Amino acid sequence: MTEEQTQMLEGKNKILLFRKLSEQSTEAAKLAFQTEHTFSYSRDLEQITTKDGTVIQVGGLESEVSIEAIQAKKDPLGKMLRQSVIKGEKLELWEVTVDEDLKTSDGKYPAIYAQGYLNEWEDPANAEENATISSTFTVEMEPQFGEATLTAEQEKAAQYVFRDTKPVTEGEPTP
Repeated sequence: MTEEQTQMLEGKNKILLFRKLSEQSTEAAKLAFQTEHTFSYSRDLEQITTKDGTVIQVGGLESEVSIEAIQAKKDPLGKMLRQSVIKGEKLELWEVTVDEDLKTSDGKYPAIYAQGYLNEWEDPANAEENATISSTFTVEMEPQFGEATLTAEQEKAAQYVFRDTKPVTEGEPTP
């Protein structure tokens, strides 16, 4: 086995970004500070017994994303997500795998894109931990697989990059 075959994908490198569908021409997607999320796919399989054996009838695909995140003070994304549940607003969601080894030559990362709705919102508040949110995003139709570009601000929020010890001079690109 080669080294490339044995490298593992780390869950911390999969980030979620959200945006209201109605704001797609004016806003960049915003990063959620999730501690955990699960992207799940399922479909009902109905077994029909016939005289010749069992036949399986395949139902439609159902997808959802379960989200656990910490709340930042004055977090505009948290407020927007809560309001989208209350108002029933359609959202866009991206799961982007921010792994430099998977980044394409044109600077894009592997991603899953979906449209849908948050169908629940919980604000648990434990006395000994950070305030968190818990929500479920229900995907409408099928998620799409492709590549996504992150803005410099999104990349910076996802993970800072190595910087040199010398000061950055004006006009010099910053990593």
